[in-house]
Amino acid sequence: MTNTFDFSEFSRQSSKGIIVNYFVILYKSLKSSWVLIPILLTKDTSELNLTKILLAVLAILIYILIRAILVYLNFKFKIKDNAFILKQGILNKSNISVPFEKIQHINFKQNFIQQLINVTQVEIETAGAKTVEISIKALSREKAIALKKALFAKMQEVVAFENSEPTKEILHKITIAELFKVSISENHFKSLALLFAFIFSGYVQVKDFLETLELDEKFDTILEENANSLIGDLFLMLILFAVSFVISVIISFVTTFVRHFNLQVSIENNTLEINQGLITKQNNIIKKQKVQSIEVLTNPIKQKLGIYNVIFKQAVSGKINYKKIIKVVGFNKEHINVLKSVLFLNTNFINEVKHKPDAYYKVQLFFRSFLFLAILNIVFLLISNKLFFINFLLVPFLIALVFLKYRKSYYYFNKDMLVIGSGQIATNTTYFEHFKLQHIKMKQTLFQKRKDVVNLIIQTASGKIILPCVKTSKAIEMYNCMLYKSETSTKKWM
Repeated sequence: MTNTFDFSEFSRQSSKGIIVNYFVILYKSLKSSWVLIPILLTKDTSELNLTKILLAVLAILIYILIRAILVYLNFKFKIKDNAFILKQGILNKSNISVPFEKIQHINFKQNFIQQLINVTQVEIETAGAKTVEISIKALSREKAIALKKALFAKMQEVVAFENSEPTKEILHKITIAELFKVSISENHFKSLALLFAFIFSGYVQVKDFLETLELDEKFDTILEENANSLIGDLFLMLILFAVSFVISVIISFVTTFVRHFNLQVSIENNTLEINQGLITKQNNIIKKQKVQSIEVLTNPIKQKLGIYNVIFKQAVSGKINYKKIIKVVGFNKEHINVLKSVLFLNTNFINEVKHKPDAYYKVQLFFRSFLFLAILNIVFLLISNKLFFINFLLVPFLIALVFLKYRKSYYYFNKDMLVIGSGQIATNTTYFEHFKLQHIKMKQTLFQKRKDVVNLIIQTASGKIILPCVKTSKAIEMYNCMLYKSETSTKKWM
């Protein structure tokens, strides 16, 4: 397809960008001022002047519209010589020039508003900078593709990109039925924890609202009348837990469908392209050299269904940006093998020795578990003595978790790669190539020194990888090997 767009001169986004800018500014304004809503709700209505409130809201909306228009008018970009140039800003204007060699990824993204008005957001990710993340929020699909092609052509990453469409091999495309299986097998307890956190964080606002409706006294009376039954009745507690768990399952379902709807993974020239999302559509391109490590996750239910999730951890600059961590769901074993062959040189550990952490690791796990149990019992003591019966369930459960965690902890090590197994109920396998090492150190407590073990801490450009309780002699061997590989390798990792 011939490129009909000229990027050698400054051009603006689609005029629909005004709408996108408007909702972005409106969202940020609401996000920073939502705490005022409970105050307005709890204020005596006789003191409020509805006309003044409506005029104030109207003035704010007009201000946001004017600001959105100014942002649109002052946002211009072009391609010149060896750089992508961007001008933006209303009062504080900025002129950004990004050399092509620093561009790492060009991703497409569409939130709900962008889908409604049929525009595409283009995100240009750069290497070696903490703040330069260019986001063009509203381009037509055709212009977005043309810009991507023009940049790739300048970067000399695609041969004859202008004259031919690249051939892609679809590795994985998820169906509704497969997405439903993924939803069923997700970690619902994580959603449950988030649900409880949300409930407790909003407790103060709910309490104030009840006071305005004069319901707080009635609520306290009900609690006092039924306190003994609420605390002592295990059956009621189980009912409450079951209801909460059902809600958390629904949350998991919705989250999975929204994030991973219409997921498709393609391979082109050893590069992965990932498209997914319902409300917010995302297009991510993952380069082999920028992937620092991958994590393959499964659990007993997923294993029965033959399902694996994969997390790609990419190189970032400065503070870790969790948007760079891309999750793909619904892979099978064949997909995993293809991924490993594309991303890594040598992942064949058939003849390698499987190493376990030292048995002292179990001692550490038991200590942490029973320290948590002791703190929990102090909380029980402050609430009611009748809650101590929960220990009959918690103690064997914690013991089982310790043995499961130790059983699933292992590592393989060869001249090219490190593979680490971990998890308790779930199983997590991490793959990491030595030459992408940024920093490595051995850490040892006084008690570990007596047992002649150390924790090996591997720092990558996407975060830390920790190997617990490795025998000192083996840790030194791994330390020297990985350090040598990282210092002598000429391969790119960014």
